[in-house]
Amino acid sequence: GLRRDLVARRIGPVYALSYGPPLASIDTFADQVAAKVDAILGATGASRVAIVGHSMGGLVARAYLRRYGPEKVSVVMTLGAPHHGSVHAWLFPGASLAQLRPGNAWLAELNRSEGASAGVRLVSLWSWHDSMVAPQTSSRLAGAENIELAGIRPNALGGDRRVFALVAAELARLTDDPS
Repeated sequence: GLRRDLVARRIGPVYALSYGPPLASIDTFADQVAAKVDAILGATGASRVAIVGHSMGGLVARAYLRRYGPEKVSVVMTLGAPHHGSVHAWLFPGASLAQLRPGNAWLAELNRSEGASAGVRLVSLWSWHDSMVAPQTSSRLAGAENIELAGIRPNALGGDRRVFALVAAELARLTDDPS
């Protein structure tokens, strides 16, 4: 839905990445993002990309920044990302879910420099009604512009018209001020 909305608004090109295997480490997914970013830059001739990551994808984007740096990225927008983990991650197996558990070493390391400049604009959109991220305030990220929404049910941030408009506005801002 978000991709179609951005294309309809003539924002793009828009690329998507489905990382995997599903239960691998978030660092493995960050490596896949790096390859995708390089492919996009090569295909378009652009110098930077904007990354929008939903749920765990927000942590994947931050892991990318930690490993590869911000030089190729203009903005990272996260939609319902459990920046400080989610207690629901204890219910499922896999390396990536273990990394989403509150208090684990991987997540602590990712957040070690939270609030310090990431070298790129960070925006965290999240909903008070997202029951997949528990507690919901786990989506707050120091140093980011935190946009709190209400009335958006679990996993619906990626399909909500208000979220589409906020993402489009952020991307249009990049067009207006490409620095």
